[in-house]
Amino acid sequence: MKVFKFIGFVFLLILLGALFADEIPKILVINSNASVEKYHVAQEEFKKTIAFPVLEINLEEQKWKISKVEELLYDEYPDLVYCIGAKAYLIANKYISERHIVFSSIVNWERWPVAGKTYGVSNELHPGMQLTLYRYVFPAVRKIGILYSKRYNREWFENTLKFSRGMGIEIVGKPVHKSMHVISSLKELIPDIDALWVVSDPIVMPDKDVIKSIFNTCEVHHIPVFTYHDAFAEYGAMLIVSVDDPTTGRQAADVASQVLSDNMGEDRVQLPAGSRIVFNLKKANAYGMQYNEEALSTVNQIIE
Repeated sequence: MKVFKFIGFVFLLILLGALFADEIPKILVINSNASVEKYHVAQEEFKKTIAFPVLEINLEEQKWKISKVEELLYDEYPDLVYCIGAKAYLIANKYISERHIVFSSIVNWERWPVAGKTYGVSNELHPGMQLTLYRYVFPAVRKIGILYSKRYNREWFENTLKFSRGMGIEIVGKPVHKSMHVISSLKELIPDIDALWVVSDPIVMPDKDVIKSIFNTCEVHHIPVFTYHDAFAEYGAMLIVSVDDPTTGRQAADVASQVLSDNMGEDRVQLPAGSRIVFNLKKANAYGMQYNEEALSTVNQIIE
């Protein structure tokens, strides 16, 4: 009798374990390149925040060939995939678009196909917010130039134009089709602008040499540069408004949790929840730029 009770107890434990295991969702993280600091930070914060264990893939590791990733996707068939960067997203969207997908760190996500169960955190801050900040810090700035490629930023640029109307700011855009034309396009733009807004665009900024040339050209003409990442401080950017990378990872985890609990709202792609502002006061004084001293209270870091 005791043997039968013991067998029954063991069977019950196995059954409960199986039922409990079924309740734990399978989550896969695909990172386009974990050696990129912002990608790595987003992944680590996601793992810390999400309440479930995750399986991780770094596409830059040699062992993760596309065929092997495809095989793993089908074998594991995860309930949710968190994709960091465009390369990771395109793979998940190609092979298991019917599953829940959450993305972040994609330049202008609107240019990519989005399936019915796809959610994400935008890589770009709201353009209206940034324009408002630019005007608040530099009231005299009226014309802001933007170099962009239609391939990567057409949708973003058109949205920015819409938000600029009625704000007392004129956006002067210059489309760039090839990287070799960046500096010549910039020189054509400079006579018509008060500042240059540098946005994330692989064609406009293909490498460090082009980036240096952009900033050097603006330096010669005393054109302030507004941009999106702290790394540009060393090149002489005057105002940096960047997405907070740790917050992006935590926000993506929150989106994933809402999706898995079937509690996601109507806003399928969210704007970044955190930002950081760096103001180069030394450069502003060197250029003789008029700035709003009250605005400095909103700045996270001042370079003097």
